[in-house]
Amino acid sequence: MTMEKMVIFHNLLNENHRPAMERWFRRSHVPDVLTQYPWTSRYLLYRPVPAPEGAVNEGLYTYRIHENWASDIKNRRGHKGLMGMTPEPVSGAIKADIIHIPAEPTEDFLGGSWPFEKHSVLRWVIAYRYPENADKEECDRFFLEVQAEEIKKMTGLIRFFSHKAIEFEGSALPITTDDNKTDGSDKLKNLMRHWDRLSELWFECNDDWTNALIHNPPSFTKPEWATSDSFPFLKPSDDFISTFILESPDNDFTKTFSPLYY
Repeated sequence: MTMEKMVIFHNLLNENHRPAMERWFRRSHVPDVLTQYPWTSRYLLYRPVPAPEGAVNEGLYTYRIHENWASDIKNRRGHKGLMGMTPEPVSGAIKADIIHIPAEPTEDFLGGSWPFEKHSVLRWVIAYRYPENADKEECDRFFLEVQAEEIKKMTGLIRFFSHKAIEFEGSALPITTDDNKTDGSDKLKNLMRHWDRLSELWFECNDDWTNALIHNPPSFTKPEWATSDSFPFLKPSDDFISTFILESPDNDFTKTFSPLYY
């Protein structure tokens, strides 16, 4: 049986809204998502960790990363018999992006043979999409044949794999009540924007990332379709987002969730 997952990047835009957003996630949003069980077989939460020196840019997401696993995204429970999800308590408090990928990487470039106990793990998770006016197949060939080979030369890189995104229109979960309103159109457009790949680059610690990307990077080839002058040559936030997480999720809500926390 193949497994697929929906990875959701959350970025908190105003620290003042953290208490309200945490209450909303715990009391409303997680129970709303769990109405998809058992269609959604795993519902994982990762808390991003502080980014390494040199990694802070507008494409960095620092609040939450959720993974919703299912046997087939297209066979997830739909909207029939359900109500819209509970809207956030503060409009515009978070920015969220969704990418649908196979649970198993489509390419495994480096580090698949070592056991977990050999290294500590800092995961750099990257979602990106190729420029709209570029040939997507040509861009992907460049990633596989040129850029991936250059990434493998990074000092201190211990693991590197990638998922080619699944072509899927829209979210597999019910949208919120607010998304149905005309003033929520920009938010919905952001949630549904297309991504082409999700890659993971693993290092043992923050300093190893900084050394590999800032102090001693390999020589990267800049593609003709680049929208940025630095690796991965895509414009942060628009075409490139990333986060840093550890090896294990903080919660698997399908196993451990309890609705009350006081």
